[in-house]
Amino acid sequence: MNLNQLYYFRTLAEYQHYTKAAAKLYISQPSLSNAMKSLEKELGCVLFKKSGRNVQLTEYGRMFYNTTCSTLNILDEGKRELQQKIKSDAGIINIACIPTSIGTRLPKLIKQFQTNNTSSPYFILHDEFSLPILEGLTNGNYDVGICSRDADYKDLSFIPFFSEKIMVIVQPDHPLAKEKLIDPNMLRPYDLVTYDTNTPIGNAVHQELNAKCPNLSFAEALDSEITIAGQIAENGSVGIVANTMLLDTFDLKKIPLDVPSDTRMVYIAYNHTRQLSPVVQHFIDYLKGAKESYEA
Repeated sequence: MNLNQLYYFRTLAEYQHYTKAAAKLYISQPSLSNAMKSLEKELGCVLFKKSGRNVQLTEYGRMFYNTTCSTLNILDEGKRELQQKIKSDAGIINIACIPTSIGTRLPKLIKQFQTNNTSSPYFILHDEFSLPILEGLTNGNYDVGICSRDADYKDLSFIPFFSEKIMVIVQPDHPLAKEKLIDPNMLRPYDLVTYDTNTPIGNAVHQELNAKCPNLSFAEALDSEITIAGQIAENGSVGIVANTMLLDTFDLKKIPLDVPSDTRMVYIAYNHTRQLSPVVQHFIDYLKGAKESYEA
């Protein structure tokens, strides 16, 4: 029995189809079939039974699947921790950042950090939305995140970093374009386009709007400032977004929305259940000291 057989077995058990599993594993179907026959011979039992064009685990297969998953999960976690240790010892920091800041605030902060430290680490930057960043921090793929906060991620610590104003965006000739400040009640006649409630920022925006003006009409829920602004530019509806540089490419009027200033808060995030290397801790401490209240 070898590790490849265990990975092959787990994949086949999950896909329940030799061709699909082989494609996922980047091996030929005969190679997968031979590996499973060899594994069954070694274990002395049948692990799979045919079910039409698919296969299903036998009772023995289900028992072995649970053991295999536990074993491989422990092994994968050990590999991640080892890789993280190797990277930290080499002075590498994997930092994931939301798209609105990865090309503006973050490079400036890194440059300042490198200027003030003679032995600066090597940074690997990852451009992601908040939820993938939170997942990456949880599983050890990233050391530091610049993203929204989600209270469901209990293993992560969040330090407020900066806020972005929530704006109403409309075409220049829209009736709301002449306003200086918009109360949520002024939005009731319109179909609104804003973030999906499955995202941290979308959840925060919807909560604040519902608190001030329940039962507003939402026509679409999208995932970023670009997609929301694109819709407003084309169909003339009303958008609600954070005021970021991504809006600057569109010919739209931006009007502040009367919601709390911390509705859109961006955080420094890290996994407090993992041991931080000295270089990662040093960079986090630097970011804490560099906190600013950005006016978008």
